[in-house]
Amino acid sequence: MRRGFSLLEALVGVAIATAFLGAIAIFTTNLGDSRARLARSSREVEAAEAVFTAVESACACAVVSGGAQGAGIVGNETSVRIVRSAIGLGDDGQQIFSELGATAIAFDSGSRRISVRRSGSLDMVAAPVREMRVRYLAVDGWQDAFDTSEGVGFPVGIEVSIWYDRGGDGEVGGDPPPDRTRFFRVMGAPRVDPLAIRKLDRERDGATERQR
Repeated sequence: MRRGFSLLEALVGVAIATAFLGAIAIFTTNLGDSRARLARSSREVEAAEAVFTAVESACACAVVSGGAQGAGIVGNETSVRIVRSAIGLGDDGQQIFSELGATAIAFDSGSRRISVRRSGSLDMVAAPVREMRVRYLAVDGWQDAFDTSEGVGFPVGIEVSIWYDRGGDGEVGGDPPPDRTRFFRVMGAPRVDPLAIRKLDRERDGATERQR
């Protein structure tokens, strides 16, 4: 004769099933969160590389003056425009400079997006950005703005830093370091020893601390 489940056995079975379903729910939630973080990280990497590649390519063939296109390099803390010359090979195999084009990188605080404009084409990076900062290294130190039309020649290099907008998931309080930052030397600019650059960095950081 078959015996049914006792009340205790039924309760134990329900508890085990509930724990199992709960574990599955937690696993599914964590898997979804991991996929979301991976997708966000991928967008952030692609966004930074799009910006950095555009600036690096422009710095490699920048001109001091673009003639009708204006200053070769002009910018402030949130945008920079670089007039570049395309490079090709002449009939004798030597490098020649062809028509000029402009690369412009700009951060829009309203949409929290960075735009990359090259020769008329406009791209908006995919990842939301909390802040983008552009700095210019001159022979006498860092500057927040630069304009080659003022007769100062090229800056030594351009630094671009990006902070992503992660909806409060990032570091809170203080002045967090950028999520991505890169320094680009300008071809044909005055050469500055890397040790001197680090010294200028320390002096700038010290001045910033004293102002706080």
